[in-house]
Amino acid sequence: MALVLFDLDHTLLSGDSEGAWVNYLREKDFVDNKFLERKREYDVSYRKGEFDVASYSTFLLGPIKGKTLEEIEILTKPFAEELVKKYSDSLTRKLIDLHRLDICLITSGSLSFLVKEISNLLEIKQYFGTEAEVKEGKYTGSLKGVPNFSQEKVRRVREWISLSKQSIGTEIFSYSDSILDLPMLEFANHPILVEPDERLSTIGEERQWKKLKRFN
Repeated sequence: MALVLFDLDHTLLSGDSEGAWVNYLREKDFVDNKFLERKREYDVSYRKGEFDVASYSTFLLGPIKGKTLEEIEILTKPFAEELVKKYSDSLTRKLIDLHRLDICLITSGSLSFLVKEISNLLEIKQYFGTEAEVKEGKYTGSLKGVPNFSQEKVRRVREWISLSKQSIGTEIFSYSDSILDLPMLEFANHPILVEPDERLSTIGEERQWKKLKRFN
């Protein structure tokens, strides 16, 4: 069996889970319009591969500071169901079906409590996201460890492989749309780009990496 590494946003799913989460929080009056505008500014820098991942992740944790695990779980379950229905498309289904007999792992920079619910709905058991710190059953608004971006994705996958009891072959597939995932793509012997950003597209063309387009 091959190991298959999926980035989540704009790769396995056709949209941005954290952007949808912020809009969902706005509907629930957890954030204001200024917060949405700041999120859009981060989105621009993300697509350029230039943003501060720690600052961004901490920013996203601000609205849930002081909330209990149970309070956020009540929010995330219906949110994830709505998100997967909205952002699952023909490519989502094609990739999951293609690798149904392989060992699949979602590794995303999105907050792990979101990635958990989304992964469960996509029936992918193993996942990594950016961890939020919890103390005494409440979110502190701080990060736990390093955001799950770039080299950290590779580090966590390597650690998981070393600890895994599953039989993992030498074939590794990696799917992403972002230049920030270049280390993860280089880690695989089958790097595959899904509507990549400009910088990643250029590198992919130079290295003759496979490129996929979405079809709704």
